[in-house]
Amino acid sequence: MDKETWEEVRKAIEDEGQEMSLYYNDEEWWISRLYGEEKSFLLTRSKDSYTQEFETAEELFTKGVVDGKPFIERVKDFD
Repeated sequence: MDKETWEEVRKAIEDEGQEMSLYYNDEEWWISRLYGEEKSFLLTRSKDSYTQEFETAEELFTKGVVDGKPFIERVKDFD
C-alpha cells in the first residue's frame, strides 16, 4: 500500500469508524468495531479468528501485531 492510499485508509478507520479488510501475504485481516462500544477497534486474522482489541485506532496501528511486527510497519505490505 502506498503512502497516499494509507492516508485514505487511516482516515476511514480513525475518523470515520469504517470497517474494512486488508490482505497481507494472501491472508485476510479485518479491522472492525464492537457495536455499542465507542472505544473499540479490533484487528482480526480471518483464517483462525485471532483477534486483538484496542481502545483507539492509533493504539491498533502502533500496538497491533501482524506476522510478528507492529501493524504500522506492515502497512506498506498490505494489499
